[in-house]
Amino acid sequence: MAAAGGLAYLKVWLPATGLGIPCVFHEATGLYCPGCGMTRAALSLLEGDLPQAFRYNALAFGLLPLVLVYLIANRRGMRRTSRTVMGAMVTAALAFGVMRNLPAWEWLSPTAIGS
Repeated sequence: MAAAGGLAYLKVWLPATGLGIPCVFHEATGLYCPGCGMTRAALSLLEGDLPQAFRYNALAFGLLPLVLVYLIANRRGMRRTSRTVMGAMVTAALAFGVMRNLPAWEWLSPTAIGS
């Protein structure tokens, strides 16, 4: 149900209205949060444009394997593993959020390639 709602938002609502959901953190601070560019990355993935999706938000690609490990460990009742993986995902998201706002890691900010 949530996936259908997300797909409708990305493929129907956004193209029809052009009204996206702004990032409150970015609006307030001018800095990128770990999720900035995630909607554009999802749209690029739906169009099969992997490089552009990576440029919008590389974190999604890094977290995907960890999310799969977390879900499997959680389903099998491996609490210690699932907690460790969750900690790694939170740490990675926080580090990504800080790094993409530093000049040396500016390439992690959500920018477009060739457009």
